[in-house]
Amino acid sequence: MTGPIDLTTLRRMRGRSPSRSLPFRSHFFVAGLALSLTSLLAACPRPSDDLPTADLGLAPAQPPDKPPLIKGGKFADCTPAGYSDVVCDTGLRCGMVQVGEAGSVGTLTQCVPVVDKPLGLNEACAFDQDGAPPTGGTMRRYDRCGQGLGCVATESGPLRCRKLCERGRRGDCKDQLCVLYTQVSGISYCAAPDRCKPVSPQTGCGKDMSGKQLSCYVLADDKSGGTFCMGRQPFGDSSGAIDALCERSANCDPGLACTLRSGRESVCRPYCDLPTVPDGGTPPDMAGGVPCDGDHGTCHAISGYEQVGRCY
Repeated sequence: MTGPIDLTTLRRMRGRSPSRSLPFRSHFFVAGLALSLTSLLAACPRPSDDLPTADLGLAPAQPPDKPPLIKGGKFADCTPAGYSDVVCDTGLRCGMVQVGEAGSVGTLTQCVPVVDKPLGLNEACAFDQDGAPPTGGTMRRYDRCGQGLGCVATESGPLRCRKLCERGRRGDCKDQLCVLYTQVSGISYCAAPDRCKPVSPQTGCGKDMSGKQLSCYVLADDKSGGTFCMGRQPFGDSSGAIDALCERSANCDPGLACTLRSGRESVCRPYCDLPTVPDGGTPPDMAGGVPCDGDHGTCHAISGYEQVGRCY
């Protein structure tokens, strides 16, 4: 039945019906029943744009294609933290590679062979494996650390296998931070804070392998911050004193942090203590700021580590 039934059709149906002896009102009953069925059929939903695609028997929409992964061969450039589209081929891992001779050594991250019995986390390491790229060129040296690890200089000096990460991003570091520098720009390694005291006079840091005193600095990634003991790292001819130019806090003298001031260059400014919030209490009123000693300005909290601030 494809549409409504009119009265003419009903009369023809009645004329052809073998049940001519039925009372007249029975025909109206039949007509009413037919009209009711027609109305019900008209009310049934028809396929429309409002129905889910799967209900129409069509394939669901596909998500946009992801960038294709590139299989990297031996000594192909890669990122060990896994944030590029290069994946080292079978039997290779993304590790740190040294190029050049003493006095002009550079470090890259490239696909290197996985050695038998690789070194584990925190084990002492060295760049004691070598090889040349398949296409020829300068010899490369790499370490024997396991998958995801790299041979880096640690806070106290010795080279150890540490878990590599994209600097400033926690990634797979769990409760550790991804803030300490490696030989490769943009690559850090997971490390737990030292819980030293950065405000002068500093406490909590020891000495490096050469006997030089380490300094305490506040460093933060995309999750939070913490304090780390590090040796001062020179920056050009900067002295590292108050208001001296810097690129990172480790360029500054003990008790100072590299601070970017509005409209100016980054300079070394003093760390400062902020009031402690009591357990279950409310933060103290610091609407006017906490003044720093001398003429060093106001103590501003460090994002991700509000116990300590910087004066500017």
